[in-house]
Amino acid sequence: MFKPASFVVLLSLVATPIFAATDCAAMQGCERKFCEIQHELAQAQADGNNYKAAGLSRALENAKTHCSNEQLKTDLQQELSEAEQDLAEYQADLKQAQQDADADKITKYEGKMAEERRKIAELQQQLTELE
Repeated sequence: MFKPASFVVLLSLVATPIFAATDCAAMQGCERKFCEIQHELAQAQADGNNYKAAGLSRALENAKTHCSNEQLKTDLQQELSEAEQDLAEYQADLKQAQQDADADKITKYEGKMAEERRKIAELQQQLTELE
């Protein structure tokens, strides 16, 4: 039998991560990083994952000690550069797969390229938000 109380509990369990992500998305820079780590930490604690919680606690302490928007910007630029290199490699792999007429590899590399393009767009957006 359906109980309204159990529905509320279930809804709160499903909705909490969504609301948590929304809260952090409104923040920028180090504050956003702290928020995201805190939400991951709360989830790990709620799941009873003590090892992950301990690691996230250390990560939060380190972030609070060493985080600066300039460092975040540098890290994002590095990630962006690496993603662009990966995209170039996938393009070369795709070209080779097309020359070999290997349909499976063509599909594989097209998917990887689409994923890298999404990653690049996300990193560029994060960089724009920091500036």
